[in-house]
Amino acid sequence: MVHLRFVMVPLILLVTIGCPPMSQASDRSIGQWTDVVDYGSLCTLARQVADGPATPRSVLPEVLASMQYDDYRRISFRPKHAVWWNERPTSLETFHRGFVQRDKVRIFTISNGETQEVMFSKSDFQYQPPLIPDAIPCDAGHAGLKLVSTIDGMSGGQELLTFLGASYFRGRSGATHYGASARALAIDIAMNREEEFPFFRGFWVIRPQHDQHRVTVLALLDSPSVAGAYKFELTPGMHESQLQVESTLHFRSTPDKVALAPLTSMWIWGDGLDGPPKDARPAVHDSDGLLVQHRNATTNRRHSNQLDPDASSSDDASEWTWRAFARQSYPSVSRIAVDQLIGFGLMQRNRSFYHYDDHNARYDLRPSVWVTTDEAWTDGVIELLELPGAHEGVDNIAAYWVPDSKPTVDEPVQLNYTVSFFAGDYGRQVNVARATHFDVKRDSDEQSIDMTIRFSGTPLDKAHVLAHMGVDVQLMRASLLRKSVERTESGDLLVGLTFQLEGESPPELAVQLVDEGKPVSERFTYLCPPKQPEFVYPAVYTRTE
Repeated sequence: MVHLRFVMVPLILLVTIGCPPMSQASDRSIGQWTDVVDYGSLCTLARQVADGPATPRSVLPEVLASMQYDDYRRISFRPKHAVWWNERPTSLETFHRGFVQRDKVRIFTISNGETQEVMFSKSDFQYQPPLIPDAIPCDAGHAGLKLVSTIDGMSGGQELLTFLGASYFRGRSGATHYGASARALAIDIAMNREEEFPFFRGFWVIRPQHDQHRVTVLALLDSPSVAGAYKFELTPGMHESQLQVESTLHFRSTPDKVALAPLTSMWIWGDGLDGPPKDARPAVHDSDGLLVQHRNATTNRRHSNQLDPDASSSDDASEWTWRAFARQSYPSVSRIAVDQLIGFGLMQRNRSFYHYDDHNARYDLRPSVWVTTDEAWTDGVIELLELPGAHEGVDNIAAYWVPDSKPTVDEPVQLNYTVSFFAGDYGRQVNVARATHFDVKRDSDEQSIDMTIRFSGTPLDKAHVLAHMGVDVQLMRASLLRKSVERTESGDLLVGLTFQLEGESPPELAVQLVDEGKPVSERFTYLCPPKQPEFVYPAVYTRTE
């Protein structure tokens, strides 16, 4: 089973078949690491780490670095070796290093104020042929961790949260599969130079009570520019799992761009773009759009006459922007300027199996991932990065918050927010019509585009809705030739547009339903590819979970 090392003794000999006894870690801060018993003591360690130079990232042994994807998948953790297996509602498993998982992380548990290190042991893993266990270094080390928890209504333990690679983490509810993921921090992302990837150097998992499903994970972040302490509190659920995040960041230098609460996902084709001829699936994506809840100066003025000082923070006082995903032939960055950010997320709105028709990937079960700020983040932009995407096994979507003000070396940055994982639409987006589907038809001469957008939702239920309904359309790099509004038998509204292209760059559009000048729908935005991008089939094509 997983070996735990008490920190009070200089050495415990842990004999593993084929391996010599494990020695004490040589990290110069070993005493400081084992002094961590809560978030406060982790913040102290992070401050000390930030005062020194960044620690170089671990070198991966060649036998592990040369692994291919299929090789790495032949390594699996033995569930019965998990920490707290059959003892707590949640157990702790670890990931093996290898393939692209290069960082070596240290993992600890905290119980009753005592800290123990989870030692790496090859006996905790199964190595399927043709892998040769004796060829694996005895000190290969952990790459990350996973939490397996029981959920009411489901049999057996469910893997609900993982930390693996740089500062990436993924979560899910009981009703969803893994899909879009999150990161703790991104630095100099989407710039014309190499991105800096902060990474977790260590984790401390606090042992839950016998009847407690909530689990707390502490993590130490490091990179050349920053060191920081993170606290993650997972509350798993059948319909929604929530991860409360608290962090304190200490910057060694001031990066050009600091991206907070970054989310990542995959979109290859779907609404607006057809798939390749050899693939009959209608859509392939983990998320179909970016949703932003915000308040701008105009929003605040509209609600300035409310007597309740907290009324302006209500969802009714919010604006909603929906940015449907696209795929250009080059990397593109879109920005949504925000005065006050309430939340944002990468959503998998379409839950119909036949929208994807994929029995293996089950994209209909991928979660929506939503970030809720504890208090409004002010003055900045939400950036959306869309990459061409080699294939469905590679994330090509990122969204994150970039504040206008940059951090300073002498001022810690403190963040509090919640990351939620759930199925479908965001439940608090009420009393506003949503753009649930759209279709794009490109003219054969590639000079004009016909587009149909379907809006659904409570504000459209009234029979007289068309009498006062208007459509606000804004276009860049295109001119509007036609617009129409049609009501369907189901009560939805179809907005039809025809626009003329101006130049070779993709046109950008924003469409919103208004009733007597007041918005009744979210603001649908889209960067429309002027022509169908070519699809290059990779050597390894089908994504496998």
